[in-house]
Formats: sequence, C-alpha cells, structure tokens
Amino acid sequence: MAIANESQQEEHNMQEHHGAGRYVVIWLVLLVLTLVTVFTGRMHLPDFGLLLAIVIASVKGTLVALYFMHLSEHRGANRLVFGVSIVFVVLLIGFTLMDFGTRFRLANPPGSQYSDLQAVDIGANKAEGRQGGHLDEKQKKETHE
Repeated sequence: MAIANESQQEEHNMQEHHGAGRYVVIWLVLLVLTLVTVFTGRMHLPDFGLLLAIVIASVKGTLVALYFMHLSEHRGANRLVFGVSIVFVVLLIGFTLMDFGTRFRLANPPGSQYSDLQAVDIGANKAEGRQGGHLDEKQKKETHE
C-alpha cells in the first residue's frame, strides 16, 4: 500500500507544472559554471586545478539531476540512490587521486606535477643533431668551430 501511495503522490507532483523561470535560472547557472570551467582551465593552477574542475563538474551534474531530471521533487528511495551514488563517485575519485599522489616518484611521468624529474624534449635533441644524446667526432668539431 505504501508503494501505491508513493506513486499517487508522484503523479500529483508531476501534475504540478513549474514555470519556465526556474529552468532558465538553472540554465544560466550552468552557463556561468561552464565559463568558470573554461577560464580556470586556461590558468595554470597546479595545486588545486583538478580539484576545482571536479567540484564544478559535480555541482553542474547535481543541478542537472535535481532540476532537469526532477529528482528534487521525488522522495524516499530516489534520493537515497542519488546520495549513495554521489558518495561512491567521490570515494572512487578520491582513492584514485590518493593512489596517484602517493606513488613512487619514478613511476610518475617526467614533467608531471607529481614528479621531480624534468621533462625530456625529444624534438630539441633532433634539432641539435644529437642521436641518442651523443655527438660523433665530426659533430663535435663542427660545434666547436
């Protein structure tokens, strides 16, 4: 009987129509958050750039799920499933970032923010005439002249 009451309540909620103003406001907020994502993506934020991008994406996804998918109007199990899924996404991303940040330093790619090693520019070595990092005798004489 509780299931029948819940479905009747959902039918009643769906019959209530919301004005377009609510959706326009949410759409404008999503546009502003997209612009913030673009502008901060062009900045060099080595310490918290990834965290900021993940937070903005999570807020945008939550707004879409709550208002455009009408989860804000639902009660009970739908909210529980949404909340638990958010918790699991946060845990999975958090564990991945913790693993990447605590790896052995030589396992991280050279030039990344987590590595102490300098990036190797392969194109510069070819332009200088080096092959494998060694100069032959003829090239040494030409560079000294």
